[in-house]
Amino acid sequence: MTTPVVRPTVSRATWVLLHRWAGLTLALFLSIAGLTGMALAWEDTLESWTAPALLLAPEPTPGAPMLDPLDLRARALARHPGMTANFLPLTVEPGHALRLRMTWAPAPGTRQAHQAAPDWDELFIDPYTGRELGHRRWGDITQGSVNLLPFLYRLHYSLLLGTPGQLAMGIAALIWTLDCFIGFYLTLPVRPASARPGSASWWHRWKPSWKVRRRARGHKLTFDLHRAGGLWVWPVLLVLAWSSVSFNLPQVYAPVMALAGQKDERALLASLHRHAPAATPVMDFGTAARVGMRLALRGPTPPLADGTSWLWHVPTAGAYVYGFTTSGDIPDEGSGSRLAFDDRTGAALHFGTPDTTPAANRFTDWIVALHMARVFGWPWRVFMTVIGAAVTMLSVTGILLWARKRSARLRSANLHSPPQQRS
Repeated sequence: MTTPVVRPTVSRATWVLLHRWAGLTLALFLSIAGLTGMALAWEDTLESWTAPALLLAPEPTPGAPMLDPLDLRARALARHPGMTANFLPLTVEPGHALRLRMTWAPAPGTRQAHQAAPDWDELFIDPYTGRELGHRRWGDITQGSVNLLPFLYRLHYSLLLGTPGQLAMGIAALIWTLDCFIGFYLTLPVRPASARPGSASWWHRWKPSWKVRRRARGHKLTFDLHRAGGLWVWPVLLVLAWSSVSFNLPQVYAPVMALAGQKDERALLASLHRHAPAATPVMDFGTAARVGMRLALRGPTPPLADGTSWLWHVPTAGAYVYGFTTSGDIPDEGSGSRLAFDDRTGAALHFGTPDTTPAANRFTDWIVALHMARVFGWPWRVFMTVIGAAVTMLSVTGILLWARKRSARLRSANLHSPPQQRS
């Protein structure tokens, strides 16, 4: 006679305890992320209000032609020796400024090499006239309201703590992802000890989890809001949590998604190092833009004539990356396709278009676009604003539920303790 194998199971009480402590750990992180995310869903609109002198460049006349961004970049570098701009938007939205992210990289032996770096790293240029509209150090709130949205972005992404803050937010996002499944499980009805004839169906017993009782007050209302609020937006919460891991904890996200067939483009770009990197490539930006367009036209999915495009030089990889828009890209995302080529020879190194990337990469593109409210226009931005409020509400109600249970346990312990211990 064989002894049956007893498989250990985790009790529901253990899952409740894990959910409770995960929620307490995450409460501050998620409250900050939810509140700042409400504003960041409208980042472009709000920046037009907080920094209009920098971001807006009204058209002189309807349909007025813009100057070539390549020429505007060359002029900016000539005016600011020692600065460089490795990323260049090749298309600019009408009525908006050309934005250049600048870095201080003076050539050795030049006069600038002995000077201090400027106190700004972002330059704004009128694309119709070439006039500089101003500059700022991205995210430095001491410069005033012009940096309000970048400041909120830094708070949202890294708690203003740089790399350590980014790591902390990444770990929080990973815990949040796991806790999404624990929280969902805890909403499911408890299996009855014995099924009786005429007993309620499984769905009928789960149905109350989706509702907020009309006359609920106090603790009952808090509980209903926490449980039902989490259920109704659960898929979006999971998208936000897992996409946050992709932003802040790629060392975990990439290996997990590789199991689903995703190609890690960050690692791929790092592996493209083909020769000693140089700050100034043999191929200038103008030539690189033409090479990128030519390669894109020959690629598996040609660019749209009215799509957006950009060019990025990666000195450490000895490569240019050219971004462009195809018919297969995510709507509203813009320039979702990209290709890399050698910055000396122009030889194609990598294509990343809808026809060449695995489904897992497309999944990542979508959850990132959803997280950053780059799809479906203003209705999705409104929805993400509501989600930001919901994330904060779930954190607050979770703390209130924990506080009430803790208070009840303390009262119970005090009532059952000997009189001399109560005095």
